[in-house]
Amino acid sequence: MRILKLPLLSALIMLVPSAAFAIGIESVTLRADDNGEPGEVVEVFIPTDKRLHFEIKLDEVSVGSKAYKVDFWAVDTTAGTDIRIGDFTVDALVANVINANISLPRDWPVGLYRLDVTLDGETVGSYDYDVAEPEAEE
Repeated sequence: MRILKLPLLSALIMLVPSAAFAIGIESVTLRADDNGEPGEVVEVFIPTDKRLHFEIKLDEVSVGSKAYKVDFWAVDTTAGTDIRIGDFTVDALVANVINANISLPRDWPVGLYRLDVTLDGETVGSYDYDVAEPEAEE
């Protein structure tokens, strides 16, 4: 039995360095707010969505104590361009999904927004999303 444990342990140790950090964003899912929690998946946010939720999936698993930061920017909106809105930070030991959110006390200006993700101060990637007027029901 001891012989079997050593190769298995060696194989597990060799896997850890290859999954040491995230190198990019695989996908971002936008979610409507459901009483402070992520709700249904949406394609765009609408101005009256006070809290915006983002499920950010990284393309690799991060192992070890890591600090993630998501910066939010208004890129080109009715309120102006290149305006930093705020950030969301989280610390994790093992992660490949970041559940971030941001809110405004008023309606969101319509336009193009961007989120930038960093891991321990290093850029992981960016993602553009929209806030748009809802389509009128017929």
